[in-house]
Amino acid sequence: MEASYDLPSGDRIRVIDTTTVGQSLGRILELYRGGATEPVFFGDQPRPEGVVISFEQWAEYEAMKNEAEFERRTEQIARDRIASSRSEDSVSFEDMMHEYGLDPDGNGGQA
Repeated sequence: MEASYDLPSGDRIRVIDTTTVGQSLGRILELYRGGATEPVFFGDQPRPEGVVISFEQWAEYEAMKNEAEFERRTEQIARDRIASSRSEDSVSFEDMMHEYGLDPDGNGGQA
């Protein structure tokens, strides 16, 4: 059994019944070994309940997930530091530029 399913993005995917996908795993693996990259969506309802992807795709998604998590943690650390900082601890942009010997007006020269 095969059904079409419309994603919220407007894209349409094919959903194959679980039994058929289970029986076809060897063929799916052959396709991935041959360079195919299309995910295989499956489920016993007329909507996707699972997806089969190549290991390379999974590794790429895992790396992106880890990078996004690192960025989220970094942003949270910055928010926490800003929230706990005192105004007397801060330095104005102009003062910081002068500290580094730079022109805060951006005239290309040193201060």
